[in-house]
Amino acid sequence: MPGGRQPLLLPRLPRRRRRGERLRRPDRPRGLPRGRAVADAGLGTDAETGGLALSGADLSRARMEEADLSGANLRRATLAGAVGRSTRFTGAILEEADLSEADLSGADFTGIVAGQVKFAGAMLEDARFGQAAMRFADLSGALLDGTDFAGADLWGADFSGADADDTNFRGARLDEAKLADANLTHADFAEASLTKASLAGSRLRGAHFTGAKLDGADLSGADLSDTDLVRLNLATCRLRHARFAGAWLNGTRMSVEQLGGAVGEEVAGAYDAAQASYLALEQNWKSIGSHDAASWAYKRGRRMGRFHAGQQARIAWSDRDWSGFLRHGYRWTADRFVEWLCDYGESLSRIARAFALLIVLFGGLFGLTGGLFISEGPEAGPTYNPLDLLSYSALNMMTANPPEIGLKPTGRVTNLLVGIEGGVGIILMGLYGFVLGNRLRR
Repeated sequence: MPGGRQPLLLPRLPRRRRRGERLRRPDRPRGLPRGRAVADAGLGTDAETGGLALSGADLSRARMEEADLSGANLRRATLAGAVGRSTRFTGAILEEADLSEADLSGADFTGIVAGQVKFAGAMLEDARFGQAAMRFADLSGALLDGTDFAGADLWGADFSGADADDTNFRGARLDEAKLADANLTHADFAEASLTKASLAGSRLRGAHFTGAKLDGADLSGADLSDTDLVRLNLATCRLRHARFAGAWLNGTRMSVEQLGGAVGEEVAGAYDAAQASYLALEQNWKSIGSHDAASWAYKRGRRMGRFHAGQQARIAWSDRDWSGFLRHGYRWTADRFVEWLCDYGESLSRIARAFALLIVLFGGLFGLTGGLFISEGPEAGPTYNPLDLLSYSALNMMTANPPEIGLKPTGRVTNLLVGIEGGVGIILMGLYGFVLGNRLRR
C-alpha cells in the first residue's frame, strides 16, 4: 500500500474448517470505499489496556464477525454501521465511541468501560453487557431482545424507543435512565435501581420488579399489565394513567391521587381491561389497609363494568343482535340503578336520598288517590293536607305496620300503595344497616 502501511486485519475467533474447504476473504460490503478492508491504521498494542490500540479509529461499516477485540482501546472510535455479530469486546474501552446502526447481535461486551457510548439504532439481540460501565450511553431505538445488562452501570442511559423484549436488567443501576416509550415486555428488573428513571409510556407487560428501587420514577402511561410489583414502594412515583390489568400487586405502596383520576385502560376506552385493573388496585389497597382507596377502586371497577355493558349493548344494536342487546342492556340498567341507589353499596347518603324521594313520591300518590281518611273529629274524611300525607308516608316507610296516627287508608289502590311502600322501606332499611355495618368495621 502507499507509504508502506498495511491494513489492520482484526483477529477472528477460531473456526473449524471443513475438509476441502478453501479459505476466502469475506465479501466486501457494498458502498465501502476500495482500499479500506477494515481501517487504514497500523497494528499496535495499547499501553492502557494491553489490547489493540484503536483509539479514534474509523471502522465505520467494517465487517468483523466473530472478531476478538477483547481489551481493545476504542475510545472515540467510529464503528457506525459495522457488522460484528458475535464479536468479543470483553473489557474493552469504548468511551464516546460511535456504534450507531451497527449489527452486533450476540456480541460480548462484558465488563466494558463505555461512558457516553452511542448504540443508537444498533442491533444488539442476545448481546452481553454484564458488569459494563455505560453511564449516559445512547441506546435509543436499539434492538435489544434478549440482551443481558445484569449488574451494569447504566446511570442516565437513554433507551428511548428501544425494543427490549426479555431483556435482563437484574441488579443493574438505571438511576435517571430514559426508558420512555420502550418495549420492555417480560424484562427483568429484579433488584435493579431505577431512582428517578423515566418509563413513561413504556410497555412493561409481564416485567419483573422484585426488590427493585423505583423512588421518584416516572411510570405515567406505562403498561404494567401482568407485571410483578409485589411489596414495592411506588409512593413517590408518577403513575398517571398507568395500566394495571392482571398486575401482581400486594403490599405495594401507592395512592389514588397518583393515578390522575383514572387508569390508562379507562382513558383508552378499554373498559373490560379497566375493570381488571381496578380489581388489582382494590386488592392491593386492601392488603395494606387503605380502605378508602380500596372503596374508590371497587366503585370505579363496577362503573367500568357498566360502561362495558353499554358498549356491548351498542355493538349488539348495530349488529341487530336483539338477545345480546337485551342482555347487555339489562346489565347496564341494573348497574346504573344500583349506582344511583347506594353507589354500589358504598354510600349512606345516597340511601338516605332514596328514602326522602320515595317518601315524597308515595305521599303524592296517596294524595292523588284520595284514599287517606281522617277517621275522627270535625275534619273526618279524605285529607289532602301535605303534612298529613308526608307524615303517613314517612312512618309507613320506616315501620313494619301501618302507622296509627288517626289516618286510615281506604280503597284497594291506596292499600296496595301502603303495602308496596312498606316493603320498599324494609329493603332500604336492611341495605342501610348493611352499608353502615361495613363502614363501621373499617
